[in-house]
Amino acid sequence: MHHRHQSYLRPHRRRWGLTQQELAFLIGIKSRTAISRIEGSKRRPSLDAVLICMMIFNIPALELFPGLLSELRRAILARAGELYDELQGNASNAARLKLDFLEQLLKRIEAKRVETAV
Repeated sequence: MHHRHQSYLRPHRRRWGLTQQELAFLIGIKSRTAISRIEGSKRRPSLDAVLICMMIFNIPALELFPGLLSELRRAILARAGELYDELQGNASNAARLKLDFLEQLLKRIEAKRVETAV
C-alpha cells in the first residue's frame, strides 16, 4: 500500500512505547492530532518535525519518511528540468554556469532515485 507521504513514524514511536501526545511534546507540537495525521499520511511533517524525529529515533529521514522524500525528489527534478529548458539557448557565461550546475543536480538526484529504488 503506497501513501503519498508514506511514513514509518508510527512503528518507531510504538517500538519505544511513546504515545502520540508524548512524541508531539518532544517535537514541540501542541496536539497529538498532528502526529496522528503525519502517521496516517494525511499531513506532511514540517522540517523541524523531520529533523527532530531523526534525532529522537536516530534514523535517517529517508527511512522515517520515504514517501515525503520521494515526492520532494520528483518535485525538484521537475523544477530543475524546467529551469534547464528555460536557460537553453542563452549563450551567457552565467547561463552556462547555471546549466552546468543543473546538469550535475539532475544527474545526482536521478542517481539517488535509482539507488533508493533498488
